[in-house]
Amino acid sequence: MGGDYILKSGDREKLLRSVRISQALHAQGFDSSLPLLTRTGKEYFQDRETFVLTRRLRGNPLSKADRFGPSRVIFGEQYGRSIARLHKALKAIQEDIPSAEVDLYKRVTEWALPSVKRQNTERNIGLDETFFSDVMRGFGELHDKLPRQLIHRDPNPSNILFHNDTVTGFIDFDLSETNIRLWDVCYCATGILSESTDGEDEGHEKWLEILGGILRGYDLEGRLTPEEKHAVFYVICSILIICIAYFEGREMHKDLAEANRRMLGFVVRKKEQIDSLVSSRMI
Repeated sequence: MGGDYILKSGDREKLLRSVRISQALHAQGFDSSLPLLTRTGKEYFQDRETFVLTRRLRGNPLSKADRFGPSRVIFGEQYGRSIARLHKALKAIQEDIPSAEVDLYKRVTEWALPSVKRQNTERNIGLDETFFSDVMRGFGELHDKLPRQLIHRDPNPSNILFHNDTVTGFIDFDLSETNIRLWDVCYCATGILSESTDGEDEGHEKWLEILGGILRGYDLEGRLTPEEKHAVFYVICSILIICIAYFEGREMHKDLAEANRRMLGFVVRKKEQIDSLVSSRMI
């Protein structure tokens, strides 16, 4: 369709859900991929498949150099603020948007954690056995107290657009679901961490500052609850645990499983610093 337009096709329900989300984001001041109406005034064209035509959004994902550069904390705050604004928009429409209900604690403890425990022995990840019991107990005590709503589910940095150093919009809502809202906050941070996976290098240390910026930005705009602040470490670990279990089961993605194992090891070693971020006056 050229550089200015995007033609999407596929499941009608998912496409129309994406349209409703785009309209809600537009109402919140984000650039959003609103559909171009057909000649009959509909938001989609139905043939053998469903088609939706939208304009391409302005902006591009922030570069890695900018994410880890001198303004990394400022950009981190922008990520956090924009996700909080996104959540306000999604919460306003969630009753009208069908979505899957996800129990993150159950997904982690019943499916992913057993796989990672096995890999910890077989692949020498280096995690102490107390880590697994801590996740079961600590996250279990907090999970049901965490705010839930419709979330993006995949707000990695490539799905968040910037223009003139400001967040303008989000793309790719295909995986949207009802889950704890803290997932989106931590998923953005984990996506940035994945760009620096070669050990406890300077990039990893900078990531801790970026994480602090993301959490502070979200808290300024949307207010993290005390339970959410205590759960940050567990949710980051949960994301990595799920990725490890998922990628390890796919031969072509073994390298991604290994990258996530390294990230999990780093995060566990930095638990005290992560916990101090959310308990400090920064947030």
